[in-house]
Amino acid sequence: MGKYIAARKPVLDSNQEVFAYEIIFKNSIEEKGISENSKLFIEEISDDIKFFENSNLADGKKVFIHFNADLIQSEVPQLVSKDNLGIEISEDIKLKNEIINTIKKLKDNGCLLILNQSVKNPAVNLYEYADIIKIDYKKASKTEHRSFIETIRNKNSSQIKFLAQNIDEHHQFKEAKAAGFDYFQGVFFTKADMVNDSGTPGYKINYLNVLKELNKADVDFDKIEKLIKNDISMSFSLLKTINSASYGYNVASIKQASALLGVKGLKKWSLLYLINGLKDDKPNILFVNTLTRAKFAESLAEEFNAADKSEDLFTMGIFSMLDAFLNRSMAKIMEETALTEEIKEAILIREGVMGEILNLVIAFERVKWDQVALIERKNQLDPKKLYNKYLKAVDFAYETMGVLIKKQK
Repeated sequence: MGKYIAARKPVLDSNQEVFAYEIIFKNSIEEKGISENSKLFIEEISDDIKFFENSNLADGKKVFIHFNADLIQSEVPQLVSKDNLGIEISEDIKLKNEIINTIKKLKDNGCLLILNQSVKNPAVNLYEYADIIKIDYKKASKTEHRSFIETIRNKNSSQIKFLAQNIDEHHQFKEAKAAGFDYFQGVFFTKADMVNDSGTPGYKINYLNVLKELNKADVDFDKIEKLIKNDISMSFSLLKTINSASYGYNVASIKQASALLGVKGLKKWSLLYLINGLKDDKPNILFVNTLTRAKFAESLAEEFNAADKSEDLFTMGIFSMLDAFLNRSMAKIMEETALTEEIKEAILIREGVMGEILNLVIAFERVKWDQVALIERKNQLDPKKLYNKYLKAVDFAYETMGVLIKKQK
């Protein structure tokens, strides 16, 4: 791993599948100047980009990195794979002849170029080199966006793609899609789409009922057995889990399997089963984000002197995303679920140490570096240690998703 701390923002296509990840550095490398003697700096940045390309942070997708004028003219673009790297060019870059010539050369060499653009102050002399034009969706109207896209495609190339950033609500995603955008970036996919709120389907209620029983002070394994038996898929998953190599049992009884796993093991299994069962009509990145959030929150217990809360932190991480899976308000979900008041307060109003941890996890997830730094200073946290935990949480998410999908086959 290289020197710089970074996190990622997914870029989704019109089907909400991940097309690329924008990697955003915490230490603002794009603001640094590069002198003639800064070979070490260039090598560090190149190593970091290669690390992202080969890690779960990129998940085999393209990696978008923001480049300022110095970085564009450095050796970095030549040192990394052109198949995976997308170079984001700042909208306020000073377009000197040497910059334009370098951009042209990068285009001729097969680099994917993303032009950060303003609808109202267009940099028309770069359009012929752009593969993707990235626009802040909130800074213009739907009509202005549609007109801008049609004009650029008519005057330049119909092959130019458009990326709408700051898409934070489902209605914005639908509007941007209708306006002609091809790619979308924002937190809309982590939110409930309340337009289609018709209550929770029966089979999903069964998942929630299992969790409700597991979160009671006195767990009734007879009742849990009945609930699990009501769902053939859930029964099969539980027996397959307990009889897997990691546990080594050979049982055919739901009640025995439940007892052998114990409340903690059963709770974790049911949480993973829950979100796996809820994801059928949701994008995979929501599933990955939820697993990452839960694991990252759990791993932060010791950093906040809350080691006894690690299990609850995992539960909190999962439940904090359930509104997006169920398209229901979080308040309603909390009313129907037997969680501790501490978990509910952390999710609903971000109170207490668990609320602080959830704030940190979400700030990292959404690459809000100012908020991350504030929480780090307040709690005297080691930024590099947090980053390592974040990377491990991302790895956990992909590994767990792979195992769950494999079990379904």
